[in-house]
Amino acid sequence: MTLSPPAAPHAHPSLRGLALAGAAWLSLSACTQGAPASEGTTTAAADSAAMLSMVDEQDPTLRDRAERGLAISPVPLDAGLRGRQRALVGLGSYLVNATSDCTACHSGPAGFLSGGNPFALDGAGHVVWTRNLTPDPATGLKLTWPQFREAVRTGRDFHAGATRMLLVMPWTTLRWASDLDLAAIYAYLRAIPAVANAVPPDVKEDLPLPAAVPFTGWRYTDGEVARKLTHAEASMAPERGLEISPLASAPPRGEARRAFGTGAYIVNAMAHCNDCHTHPDRKADGSGVNTAAFLTGGTVFAVPPPLRPVFHQVRVTSANLLGASHGFLHEPGVDYQAFRAIITTQSHADETPPRPLGFPMNEVAANLAKLLEPDLQAVYAYLSALPATTGPSDVEHPRYARFCASAADCAAGESCAAASGECVGQACVADLDCDTCQTCGAGACKAPAADSVCLLTAQ
Repeated sequence: MTLSPPAAPHAHPSLRGLALAGAAWLSLSACTQGAPASEGTTTAAADSAAMLSMVDEQDPTLRDRAERGLAISPVPLDAGLRGRQRALVGLGSYLVNATSDCTACHSGPAGFLSGGNPFALDGAGHVVWTRNLTPDPATGLKLTWPQFREAVRTGRDFHAGATRMLLVMPWTTLRWASDLDLAAIYAYLRAIPAVANAVPPDVKEDLPLPAAVPFTGWRYTDGEVARKLTHAEASMAPERGLEISPLASAPPRGEARRAFGTGAYIVNAMAHCNDCHTHPDRKADGSGVNTAAFLTGGTVFAVPPPLRPVFHQVRVTSANLLGASHGFLHEPGVDYQAFRAIITTQSHADETPPRPLGFPMNEVAANLAKLLEPDLQAVYAYLSALPATTGPSDVEHPRYARFCASAADCAAGESCAAASGECVGQACVADLDCDTCQTCGAGACKAPAADSVCLLTAQ
């Protein structure tokens, strides 16, 4: 779906304020070695030849994903695509429109992946804008394939005058994808219709951030165990998925190992589940994934104002997936069919009546619902085989705060808080009985105060 941008800049799950700025990001940089030199400019023909050389048309899994990608592209593609070029573009569409969720940030009123949505970094006027990824020669994506790969792998911003790394864009997750998959994404972006949409320049140059974070290309350093990276020229290889799983736990044996690896690749290289479902998503020093709280939820999202009446939500807390006591995947009766129903319906299908999923998971699930069945099964196989998380992060999280224009939009006995446009007044014993960021007082749920820590830390 194409979403309208918010009326005012809003924060994003990939950036926790600027907590990882400066020394933290420099610490992350120190965890890798050997920054790649700028690869400069190559001809379009050389770019195409380098990318196509990685495509194996005999791979049935790649063909299936490419065909699904061509079928789900929300914009028309060149009908003359043939052979390896067709497979590469189709695979790119599958990665952009099914395994990941590029549309939610990069699409807007101007069109598909046309950019122009603002993301505030702080309250001091620092803001970045999603880029126009279409091939419009004046306002769109102008990077060569080597430059695109370097930007995704290191966070380097190639815009004229930029000296600080890319922010908000989840390149710290996408950097672990294979060369072939990044090439496929690039090929798809070059094949979609051009949209003329000039995007304002970012305001970030005075922030204490490096220009880029080096990437070796041969070693995964984001998890509990550093591992050798392989299968750079394969698409969604299970072996690479095993290498980029943040936890040190051993994968299953036999046939289950392949599904686990494929799911690990989708979760940790494409869908960037950690960005939303781990809080905070990275260690305090920025050196890797916060594995102690991996996928136990707790990130609060402020729904952009224009989307509140559309989704009937004001604020959402991401779900606990892996907690031993409170994680969804460890609830009685949860199996693949229950997981599949939630993804394909974008609702809490296990509830009566089913509640819609909270933002931004409702958008992510809409893309994941387009996955081929074996790939969706692989996501569940990976998540369900991970060890249950114990400790302080394993807690229950509140439901989303419900949008209202008047009391008629709320349940019986509730009222609509005019200042925040959310339903309040439901009976409660503790804050957890209330919606996200609300508090329980005198037996009834109250809207959060303007200086509530919950509001101030919301993404």
